[in-house]
Amino acid sequence: MFKKCYRFFSSEVQGLNSEISAEFERDKLAAALLAVSAAQIDPDIGWVQLSFSGDKKVIISSISHNLSIKCEIDTPHTGFGVIKVSGKQFSDYVKQLPSTKVTLKAELPSRIHLRCGRSSAKIQLVQDQTLSNIDVPETGTTVKIKGNQIEKFVSSFKDFVSVDDNRFYANGALIWAEKDTEKGAVLHAVASDALRLAKSTLFEGVNIENLDASQVLVPRKALEELKRVAGLEPETEFLLRWHNKELFFAVETPEYTMFAKCIAGQYPPYEAAIPQKINMEIQVDLKSIQDSVKRSLLFADKNKIMKLHFENSLLTMASSTPGQKEGEEVIEMNSSISSPFEVNYNGSLITGILGVISGSRVQFAWENMNRPVKITGEELRGIEVFYLLVPARF
Repeated sequence: MFKKCYRFFSSEVQGLNSEISAEFERDKLAAALLAVSAAQIDPDIGWVQLSFSGDKKVIISSISHNLSIKCEIDTPHTGFGVIKVSGKQFSDYVKQLPSTKVTLKAELPSRIHLRCGRSSAKIQLVQDQTLSNIDVPETGTTVKIKGNQIEKFVSSFKDFVSVDDNRFYANGALIWAEKDTEKGAVLHAVASDALRLAKSTLFEGVNIENLDASQVLVPRKALEELKRVAGLEPETEFLLRWHNKELFFAVETPEYTMFAKCIAGQYPPYEAAIPQKINMEIQVDLKSIQDSVKRSLLFADKNKIMKLHFENSLLTMASSTPGQKEGEEVIEMNSSISSPFEVNYNGSLITGILGVISGSRVQFAWENMNRPVKITGEELRGIEVFYLLVPARF
C-alpha cells in the first residue's frame, strides 16, 4: 500500500463469532462512514471494515493505496471479529435513517441486517476475513493543534494545490514546522498550481512535541479531509505527525486516525518567485474588486485574460472577446501612484485568490511588472498568508 520498505499497515486473518451484533447512535455511525469514505478511490466498489473486539468499541475503517482512515465508536456490542461491507451502500442507507438507534446484526457468513425504527435492510458482506490495521510510526515531527486553527490554516492554501501537474512532485502542499526566534513554534505550508502560489504560516496555538527537519508533500485529498474533520471539532486537539523518509502524514484524535502516503520528490524551488524588493504597491477595497472582476469576466474570451491599468488613483479593468463584446470597470485606489503602468492577469485566477483573502482591503505589490504580483489581505489572528500570481501571456 505505502512505501514498501516500511510497514504502515498489517493484515491478518481473524476468527469470527457468529453472534456479532451492535447498537449505534445513527448520527455517530453516519459521521464515521462519511469520514472513512474519503479513503475510497472508487466508492462504488470500495469496502468499509467493522472490527468488533468484544469490548465497548467498534472500529470502522477504510484503506486504499494512498489514504487510510479509521474511527472508533463507543457502543455496546456482542461477539468479536471483522466484517467488510460495501461502503457506498452502507453509508447511503444509514444517512437516510432517522436520528435514533440503529441495530446491526451479522448474519454470517453472508450479510448484515440493519434495523432503525420501522426501517430495515440487509446488505451483502465482502467475503474477506482479513483485519487491516493502520500502524502510525512514532518517528518524525509531532505537532498538536486545535481544530479551529487547523481549519483556518488549511483553508488558506488548500485550493492552490495542483492536481494535474505533469511534475508529480508538485501535486501536493509542502508542509513543515520550525521554532522561530520571534514567533515561537510555527507551522508552514506552500502550495502552487504553477500560475499561483500560496505561502501560509500559522504561529498561534502550535505546540511542537517533537521536531526534526522533515518536510512532506501532502496530497490535496488528505488536506480536504483534514479541513473537514477539523471544522467538525474546532475545540479538539489534533495530533499531526509526518516524516519525509518514511513518506507519511498522519492525523490523530482519541477517536479518529487518518494516515496518508506523501508524494515522493523534491518540491519546486518556489523561493525564487517571491519578490525580494517591493517597488510598487496599491490597496483597494476587497468587495469592490471582487464584484468588478466578476462583472469583467462576463466579457472575457476563453482565456479569461483581463487588462489592469493603474493611473493616478484609479484602477481600470478591461476584458473583451474580439468582435463580440467588451467591458470595463473602474475602481478607486487608496492613494495615487506616480507613474502609470499596465499588466495582464487571468481573471479566474484572481477570483480564486480574492475568494480566500481576509479582511476588507487587499494589497497588490510588485518588484517589477514582469514578475509575479504579491497579493495579501488584512492579517488574520495567528496566521500570515500571501499569494503570488504570474502575469498572463498572450
